[in-house]
Parts: sequence; structure tokens; C-alpha cells
Amino acid sequence: MSEKFFKIQIRKRIFLQKLSKDRSLFFGLARTVKAIIQLQKAKRSKRGAGLAAAVFYGVCSASMAFLNKAVISSYKFNFPFFIMACQMMITVLFLEVAGYLGKITLPPYTWRSAKSFLAPSMGYAFHASLSLMALEGMNIPMYGAVKRCTPLVNLILAVIILKKPMPSLALVLSVITITLGCFVAVLGDFSFDSYTYTLGGFSVLAQGLYLTLVQLSAENQHSTTEILQLNSYNTLGPFILMSIIMKEPENIVVSPYLADFGFHLTFWTLVSLGSVLNYSLFLCTALNSALTTSLVSVAKSVVQTFIGFFVFGGVKFHPLNITGIVMNTMGGFLYTYTKYREGQRKKMHSIEFSNKIAKDENYNKVPNGEINSLSEIKVS
Repeated sequence: MSEKFFKIQIRKRIFLQKLSKDRSLFFGLARTVKAIIQLQKAKRSKRGAGLAAAVFYGVCSASMAFLNKAVISSYKFNFPFFIMACQMMITVLFLEVAGYLGKITLPPYTWRSAKSFLAPSMGYAFHASLSLMALEGMNIPMYGAVKRCTPLVNLILAVIILKKPMPSLALVLSVITITLGCFVAVLGDFSFDSYTYTLGGFSVLAQGLYLTLVQLSAENQHSTTEILQLNSYNTLGPFILMSIIMKEPENIVVSPYLADFGFHLTFWTLVSLGSVLNYSLFLCTALNSALTTSLVSVAKSVVQTFIGFFVFGGVKFHPLNITGIVMNTMGGFLYTYTKYREGQRKKMHSIEFSNKIAKDENYNKVPNGEINSLSEIKVS
């Protein structure tokens, strides 16, 4: 065969390889662009679902504080373990009926699954019980002020337990501002009681712990309904046991409000809404984060504080109360702005990283069978 024939064959092979590389580049870029578009759609959908879950939780949580206060203080029904046992029982019945009707699919409740969620459940049980005990001796504005310390606990536990990186300085400052606002507001409470405030402080620690553990469980692929199932089953028995130990049933049967229609309407609304609140709390934490859930609690407690000045006997205005609420609100705005800016930066970084990967895959990869020299061609 002549040298001219070899040159023609070489040019032909090189042309086909270039064409193959160009097609690979084109389809590779097309796949990358499609993946980026799908990723952005998924992120927008998740942000929308996360916002809806946060609003849902905020409304439920704000309503619960007033219902709890009405049942515990107005109707003198200070039986926290019995109230929580009823809430868990309603939740369990709802899950069982929904599962039987095929509306939801849940795995069977086993000792292994119960043990896997035992720590968050116990944290929840302590938080719920201590919160109800503290609310009996606190007015709603000061109760909300103490609960505003939860974001600080979540911020610390996210680094220790979830192994998250240290948050930005702006985020830390926002949470510190919210917490300082809490302490300033507490200083203006003329009805300060060390016992109830101690219970409130421990409830904040328990809430921060269980929210962080719930987030960890959600990151380990537990769905919101599974978390609700495990938490309800895990805490139902302990709540019933503690109610019996504290002799709550004996005191309930002699309550003067058992025949009152208004009491039953308020109590069963509280119990039913409590079950919905548990679902909204776990949903918000799973779709967002424990810190975001805490900040939603802070935002709704500002509304609670304002309304609480005028209901259930009201609270005397004090400059420290107003100052604390203003500090708390400013911290909330700073947190929201900081999270938005950080989200935008992560979005841009994700796009740049995807583009870099696509470029590396399409330009730097050597195709199989590429000819580097005349000597690689075998003549038959």
C-alpha cells in the first residue's frame, strides 16, 4: 500500500475522532444543563415546601400556647402528663386509622425501630412536660421570652452532634441578639419565680436536644410520618406511667370543670391540635433544619408576646420588655437575611462546580482508540 493511502486513512481516523469528541462534548454539555435545570427545580420546590412547613408549624405552635394556658390556668387543669398522654394517644389512633385506610404507609413498630429513636423521644417528653409545668407559673410573654433561647442551644448542638461547620459570624450574631433579647425581657418581669424559670430553662435545653436529634434522624432517611410514629409510640407509655405516679387521675375525677362544655371543647381542641403540632414540628425540622424550626418558634413567640400582654390577666408594660422584644425581632431579621445570602452563595457555588465538572469530563478525557502516532496504525 502507498504512503498516500496511509495518510488518507490517518486523516479519516483523526476526523472521525474529532467528530466523536465534538458529539461527546455536545451531549455531555446537554446532560449537564439538563441536570442543573432539574436540580434548580428541585431546590425551588424544596424551598417552597420548607416555607409552607415553617408557616404551618408557626400557626399551630402559636395557637397551642394560648390553649395550654387556658386549660392549665383558666380551668385549673394542671395535669401535664395526662394532657401529653392524650395527645400521643390521639396521634397513635390517627396513624393507625390512616394506615388501615391506605392513606399512609408505615413500617411496623418494633423494638429495634423504637430504640433507634429513643433519645429524641425522651428529649421531647422532657421538653413537653417541663414546658407545661413552667407555663402554669409564667405569663405568656415571659414564657415566650425563655423559649427564645432555643436557637442558641441548636447552634451549639449542630456543631457538636451533627458535625456541621461553624456558622458564619453574622448568623452567630443574630442568634446571640435573639438570646440577649430574651434575657432583657425576663429582667422586666415583676412576677419572676425562680422555680418556674428553672423549669423553663431545662425545657429549652431539652427542646434544643430533641430538635437536633430529629434533624439527625431525618438526615438518616426517616420520613416525617415515621418520626411521628416512633415519637408517639415511644412516649405514650412513659406519659401514662408518670401520670399514674403523680396521681393525676385521682385529682382529675374531682375537678369542678369536668361537666363544663367549654372546658371539654378547649381540652379536646388542645389535644387534637397537639397531634397536628407534632407533625408540623417534625415536618418543618425535616424540610429545613433544627435551627430554622427554633427561629420559627422565636418569630411566633413575638406575636404571642404582644397578644399575651392583653389576655389571661395581661402583663404590665416595662421598658425592658419592649427593649427585649425589639432586640429579638432585629435578631430574627438578621438571621433571615444571613440565611438568604448564604443560600444564594451556595447556589452560585453549586452551578460553578457543576460547570467545572462538565468541562473536565468533556475536554480533559482522552477517547479510547485515539491515535497519537503513525506507528500505532497496524497494516494488515
